[in-house]
Amino acid sequence: MKIKHSTKFHGFTLVETTVGLGISSIVFAAVIAASVGLQKSFNAIDNYFATHMQQIRIVDYLNRDVKRALVVTTSVNLQRVSMTLPNYIIKAGDPEAVANPSLIGTPRTPTISYLRSGPQVDYGATTTSVVYAISGQSILRTENGVITTIASSTDQLVPVTTDVELANTEYTITSVTFLPIFTSGGATAERSGTTVCATSYLRNRRRG
Repeated sequence: MKIKHSTKFHGFTLVETTVGLGISSIVFAAVIAASVGLQKSFNAIDNYFATHMQQIRIVDYLNRDVKRALVVTTSVNLQRVSMTLPNYIIKAGDPEAVANPSLIGTPRTPTISYLRSGPQVDYGATTTSVVYAISGQSILRTENGVITTIASSTDQLVPVTTDVELANTEYTITSVTFLPIFTSGGATAERSGTTVCATSYLRNRRRG
């Protein structure tokens, strides 16, 4: 018996192998570049919408406090808002809490009176001090000395309190501009169209 050698098997030449590897490398590099680009775009959009949610949150906080406030004042540079709010909840140390500690944490019952200027709701003499202010690129809310960071990556807080005497009303127009975090190579670019405005009316028209 004789051993036969088959000559029907063929392989790639060196040139074909080199060209194939080159094409594969180009396709692989394109896939990686596309993946990195999509990831950066996703992160940029995600950061932008996270910042936009901070805009909505700060205006929501401001509106809530302004609507509850007895007095609203703003600083000369329009970077600070100070408010005096009634105590809606009975806290430790309040006269009601001293007389009956079980009332701590319960809603306070207001007194409603009807004056020529309209109904007045009185929650008593005890009040709460709330201040909104810029610290670096953050907006801080301070309530009776307790500081809470409401939003970051801010540009400016521009509240304007307008008192229209003839209309017998008072409201605050608030404009908050942010620096959206569109990052590219670690750089943050400021963009237009990132200002949120709101108008809030004070809870009582205290003229009567």
